Amino acid sequence: MSHPRFREFVLLIGVVVVFVIGVVQLGHWVIVPFFGFLAAFTVMHIAVRAWAPNADPLLLPLAGLLTAIGMLQLAAIDRLQVTAAASWKPLAPLQTGWLAFSAAAFLATVYIFRTGLGPAWRVRYTLALIGIVAMVAPLFPIIGTSINGERLWLRFGPLSFQPAEATKVLLVLFLAAYLSERRELLGLATRRVGPLLLPDVRYLAPLLGIIGLALLIFVRQNDLGSSLLFFVAFMAILWIGSGKAYYPVMGIILFAIGVYIALHAFGHVQVRFEAWLHPYADPQKSGYQILQGQYAMADGGLSGQGLAGPDTQVHLIPFGWTDLILAAVGHTLGLAGVLGVMMCFVVLLTRCFFIALRSRSDLHALAAAGFGIVLGVQAALIAAGVTRVLPLTGVTLPFVSYGGSSLLSNFVILGCLLAISHSENTTHLELEEALE
Repeated sequence: MSHPRFREFVLLIGVVVVFVIGVVQLGHWVIVPFFGFLAAFTVMHIAVRAWAPNADPLLLPLAGLLTAIGMLQLAAIDRLQVTAAASWKPLAPLQTGWLAFSAAAFLATVYIFRTGLGPAWRVRYTLALIGIVAMVAPLFPIIGTSINGERLWLRFGPLSFQPAEATKVLLVLFLAAYLSERRELLGLATRRVGPLLLPDVRYLAPLLGIIGLALLIFVRQNDLGSSLLFFVAFMAILWIGSGKAYYPVMGIILFAIGVYIALHAFGHVQVRFEAWLHPYADPQKSGYQILQGQYAMADGGLSGQGLAGPDTQVHLIPFGWTDLILAAVGHTLGLAGVLGVMMCFVVLLTRCFFIALRSRSDLHALAAAGFGIVLGVQAALIAAGVTRVLPLTGVTLPFVSYGGSSLLSNFVILGCLLAISHSENTTHLELEEALE
């Protein structure tokens, strides 16, 4: 059997070939992103060879393919927007710069956790505290700023950063560390609440307190998309960690109550629900974004208009570089492209669960499953919003959407997953050698 890093190298060559095809179509619009992409993934591959040689060989190529598709979509939008609007600032070169920062964060993550997530376990409460502080920071007027009605951003000069993206990494690490320590106690039901037997409140209180505070902050910031993401991830990790089915049942009940309250308490939630259920009632305002996205995907057909096709109008999709980038993929690459992107996430989620199932450490198993759930739920929410299965939530498509904070956090997650898989695979190899 070939070495994992050789398989990774071959798959990355395939990703580069896909990017080269995009370069042929888009020309100079994507030259800088291409060489930036090539440099970043070459360095990351070399680092994995040095620090995590036994890591999963599919994770880095999958992230590379999704990143390449995202950068090509941004270059296609830039090509048309620069012609249509003189004030437009090209996004693909900016995303290339963020990719460089993300690669640096990836390298640091792989190096720190190359022997496992022990360092994260030792500072688990500190990670939770940093995550909460990062979430609260945008509420302060000096450094926080509001964009499109959502106060989610920290601004430092010309740069802006969304700390919620970092928080999702920190809270998943905290949840994995806490549950790995209290797993048996959380699965031991000793208190009766109505028809339910629940664990002792002393073990649930720190968990519920931190997660509840996080959700309240997100609601205060009008970031209900991140609230939904964290809630689903929290309930899923708690279910996996405890093995008790009443946790998801309680989650469904609490979710239904939360939706009811949000519909009656927040005007922007009502607007999103109305746009979801009746987009044609106000096609020029509340329903405009979702309708333009659906028309764009319909125009793409099966094989798409092409990245630089004569009929491509990808630049007309509202927020087609962030919230609706999957609609942009449908327009340029067609249904085949959308299915390809979603299959990448299916394989990525499968590999995360595979790593979790092979892990001998509860901490590693819960962290790998948690990160997989976060990436999978984000992709599912975007796909459901674009196709009107659910209202638009405003979360980004991992590795594909434009945004420095999103890209940075996703590559940190990728680094954690590679480090976990290397640690566990190394343990398995050592055990096999000892038994021979």
